[in-house]
Amino acid sequence: MNYEFLLKLARTEIEKKNFVKAKELLVEAIKINNNSFELIYNLGLVNKYLGNLEEAIVCFKKSIKINSNFPASYSILGSIYAQIGNKDLALSNYLKAIKIDSRNFTANYNLANFYLLNEDMSNAEKYFNLSIEINPNNINPYNNLFQLYDRSNNLEKLKEILNRAKKVFGLNNFTKFFEGIYEYRKKNFKASIDIFKNLELEKNEISKSVLRANILAKSYDQLKLYEKAFHFYEETNSILKKTYLNQVNKDRYLNLIDKRLQFFANNCLKISKEKIEDKNNLVFLIGFPRSGTTLLDTILRSHKSIKVLEEKPLIDKIILELEASLKEDFSNLEKLDKNKIAEIQKIYFDERDKFIKLEQNEIFIDKLPLNIIFIAEIIKIFPSAKFIFALRNPYDAVLSCFMQPFIPNDAMSNFLNLQDTVIFYDSVMKLWRSYKEIINLNVHIIKYEDVVNNFDTSLKNLLNFLDLKWSKDLRKFYMTADKKRLINTPSYNQVNQPIYQDSINRWKNYEDKFSDFKEILDKWVKYFEYK
Repeated sequence: MNYEFLLKLARTEIEKKNFVKAKELLVEAIKINNNSFELIYNLGLVNKYLGNLEEAIVCFKKSIKINSNFPASYSILGSIYAQIGNKDLALSNYLKAIKIDSRNFTANYNLANFYLLNEDMSNAEKYFNLSIEINPNNINPYNNLFQLYDRSNNLEKLKEILNRAKKVFGLNNFTKFFEGIYEYRKKNFKASIDIFKNLELEKNEISKSVLRANILAKSYDQLKLYEKAFHFYEETNSILKKTYLNQVNKDRYLNLIDKRLQFFANNCLKISKEKIEDKNNLVFLIGFPRSGTTLLDTILRSHKSIKVLEEKPLIDKIILELEASLKEDFSNLEKLDKNKIAEIQKIYFDERDKFIKLEQNEIFIDKLPLNIIFIAEIIKIFPSAKFIFALRNPYDAVLSCFMQPFIPNDAMSNFLNLQDTVIFYDSVMKLWRSYKEIINLNVHIIKYEDVVNNFDTSLKNLLNFLDLKWSKDLRKFYMTADKKRLINTPSYNQVNQPIYQDSINRWKNYEDKFSDFKEILDKWVKYFEYK
């Protein structure tokens, strides 16, 4: 049997997505001819499909040695390096593919996605537009440009790309879907409802189905049709629950909280008074999700002396690093020696420096609300750290989390119904109360409602806590929100708006839905001194 015949059989198996059989055939063929570009290139593809990324890299490198002028080899190799987190090699391979063939659609499109994932908005926009220029009938770059402009709040360009897509594709489900989003963003809620309520999506279009239901819910909410709104919020969460049912486990995250609560409710953590870290001005912005952290982020980053890093899992790396030392016994935090702490600090700062560059004397704020869970570990590693605790009326915080279509992970899967959200809130705040009682935290509590109703005083007090002077730029935060920045939080469409009061006491529109949970939430209303 010759290798050409085996290659033909392998390609048939690849078409049928029988990659294991295809690999067997290609390996046999390579035994006959180990210098065939087509054999080795296809083996690289099969290994990529099978998730054997290191084997795939070896294959594509070998294919490039045989034929260095085939752009797809570089482009696919770049996508593999991007997948495993090697940004430099990903970028260099994408650029090599384009150097060979500047009009290669796949190479330009892959490079655009690389820049998008790495939040280089200017280059992402450039290469998506080049992709459209090369192949105007491929719908994917239109889709990604639309999302780029949506999440960076550039409504002018959002309209432009929508019109370009309509000229090419006409008024089909794709363009109708994005027109519905555009109308919602322009606050034309009735028009958005008219589009989405009649829009039929394929069963496999999960993310679009979630967004459709959620925008219908928000549009009905804006029109004060609260029963219809609540119905579509429930539909949003029902889709998410069915889709991610076997991928997430809300109890795993609750167990993280419970383990800490059981220990810290009965033990006092001893924090070393010795100054260990050599990088100052470290601040953590924490709180329950949907409690105004994105608003504070946007306001504070308009101050020239503040840099905010938005929702990157830097602390997760510390928690993983601590697992071996703690062995699920938090009393071992007291036994961490100075060298171990310095080692973990370096891991944190090295990771931080991948995302943000600090100038001398700048304040760095690590914003990730649920880092509130890990206060004990944070304060042990960074004993001079400051905390900003963003607080919101418990009812509004719970309702907003239920309303928001978070992509479920173990934590966010607690928000798929009101009852679970209330239980989660109760657990988080019990842990916060324990931390507050036993650890001497340098913390400033700021209420969302105070930011809305008494902006200057509220922010001046916060700046005093950060040892910074008042800046009038803070009042113009919504005007200076950078359209070149991709907003990675659910509140992305609010950062370029002035302060508004609609979100205060929104829960009262849905008061009947809270009848079973008042005892739990009223306890926290009293504790946090809400009326």
